[in-house]
Amino acid sequence: MCLYFKRFNVRHINLIAFSVAALTGVSVAAPAVAMDVRETPRGSLVVTVAANTEAAKSFVDKMAQTGIGFLGNEGLTDEQRTAEFRKLLNANFDMATIGRFALGRYWKTATPAQQTEYQKLFKTMIVEIYSRRFKDYNGQKLEVTAARADGETDVIVSSSIIPPNGQKVSVDWRVRNNKVVDILVEGVSMALTQRSDFASVIQRGGGNVDVLLEHLRTQ
Repeated sequence: MCLYFKRFNVRHINLIAFSVAALTGVSVAAPAVAMDVRETPRGSLVVTVAANTEAAKSFVDKMAQTGIGFLGNEGLTDEQRTAEFRKLLNANFDMATIGRFALGRYWKTATPAQQTEYQKLFKTMIVEIYSRRFKDYNGQKLEVTAARADGETDVIVSSSIIPPNGQKVSVDWRVRNNKVVDILVEGVSMALTQRSDFASVIQRGGGNVDVLLEHLRTQ
């Protein structure tokens, strides 16, 4: 299993799996967040930012509701859930950007062949780890609470995972150009933590990216 998940207990793993699945239900055509501040009148800028944050909130909320239906559909087999999850993950998460970020500075030192294999292995790892937790879904809900612009390209959407019995867990979604690029569970960035874990694997192997590739092949 990926080193990232050793830092979370089973409860958190289940909630993260729910969170990712909840956001992979449908692609919503929200307006692009990026803007050129220099050429935008102040009044228009305020309106644009507000529209983008509301669009991002709607994006998260609609996909969450669809994801809940996906997880709660007892008519799907495990294989069907995994297949649907893979397709929807690719449609709604910027996996290329997430993968490059997770590899950190080693992305530039990797050869094109290593980069290509790494991206494939990274996607496979994400799908396999999350899909193992789908059977543990037992009625959690996701409630979108707020959204704010973060720089010129990103919107942070705040939400809470609400278990049937238990304490709420805060989950923030970083949305960029209608795609999710990071998830923060109780303030912990999955992308940053994954980058740290991958760096540790590579460093223990003497800085060779092939060591990480072999690690991912065996997961």
